[in-house]
Amino acid sequence: MAYLDGELPPDQATEALSHLELCPECQTLVADFRGVSKELMAWEIESPEVGIPPEINAALRERPQKREATKASWPRLENRVSTSRWVWAGALAIVCVAAGLKLTLNSRHQNEDRSTGYPSMASIEQYLMPDRDAEIALARSAAPAAISSDAKILVLGWRGYETAIEGRNGFVCMVERSWMSPFNSAEFWNPKVRVPQCFNPAAARSILPLTIKRTEMVLAGLSKAQMIDSIKAGFDNKELPIPEPGAMCYMMSRAGYLNDALGHYVPHLMFYFPLTDKSSWGADLPDSPVTLNPQFQGGPEPITEFVIGVGKWSDGTAAPAM
Repeated sequence: MAYLDGELPPDQATEALSHLELCPECQTLVADFRGVSKELMAWEIESPEVGIPPEINAALRERPQKREATKASWPRLENRVSTSRWVWAGALAIVCVAAGLKLTLNSRHQNEDRSTGYPSMASIEQYLMPDRDAEIALARSAAPAAISSDAKILVLGWRGYETAIEGRNGFVCMVERSWMSPFNSAEFWNPKVRVPQCFNPAAARSILPLTIKRTEMVLAGLSKAQMIDSIKAGFDNKELPIPEPGAMCYMMSRAGYLNDALGHYVPHLMFYFPLTDKSSWGADLPDSPVTLNPQFQGGPEPITEFVIGVGKWSDGTAAPAM
């Protein structure tokens, strides 16, 4: 709960995030908390007049007529009111407990469904964006307009990524789907995932080919095991390049959706390297702004990826701290 409320120190928040990326059980727990919170926020208390007899409502609205008589009998009335309050308090407590149990059980059932909701690939239609212009706009939102307005734009089609707009500055913007998650992620097949990214020229040459290859294999119907073997062979045969020096990517869109656990997340930059120890960047140390991204950790790609949060979305508006 402290993580969800943004109350953890930066180093602990980073550690929690890294764990959350790979732990289906904790992703379900996060979704459970968020679901209950959302339902409670939407819960409207019925008017106290509902279910109360009309004569009582009329009496409650009636202007007091006999104040002196009431004062004379106050001690006895006070005892009755006190008793009435205890009765109402008990009833309210029962209602709250019942409602809370119902919300929790409903949320748990929903999360049980969610935790097993992506066991395999959905139909390709669910991953595509029918509105081509909307996907172009979403891809451009990955980086500030000064960068993305002249970038090459890719959109996902039935056979893979296609060029929608030719660029002029060497950057390439696109919207990644869920299969760029770690292979052991519970949301590897989540059709709701939309991750706007804008690769700089070095990353467009050395990181983007991996996205293209994974996508082609997914659309060809390969299993995870087959994809892992193919990626390993691609790097061994030098068909897939290792990250070039200076390879980085903008992920500053406020409209992206990383997964069910993280939602829109926060704007950040990503930097790619051949396998290296995270201590060389001071990643995940107390008060360090650098985080080791688990995307390729333990996977077939010999890539180390660091993340640095930034304070603004691509449109220049302020963003929450990472």
